[in-house]
Amino acid sequence: MKTIFVLTLIFCSSLSFAAGEATALPGACKQIADACTAAGFIKGDWKKGDGLWRDCVDPIIQGVTSVPGASKPLPIIDAKTISACKAKHPKF
Repeated sequence: MKTIFVLTLIFCSSLSFAAGEATALPGACKQIADACTAAGFIKGDWKKGDGLWRDCVDPIIQGVTSVPGASKPLPIIDAKTISACKAKHPKF
């Protein structure tokens, strides 16, 4: 019984660690998210037109210059940073 408990604990710990890695953004992508946050975009606020991902990060990575319905202009991001993010995450 004790062995099953220990194995369950190890399995759950490894799953939560893997989930944490999946949500962490590497260098270039994090720089884009940070620039969007500094520009006033808010995580989870997409219904108001200033959502971090839908209204800023995703359009920047997709090469869109303006987003219909967005309430703020997109920050200017260096093309090298965008390319580096796309290289790390081609299906972003």
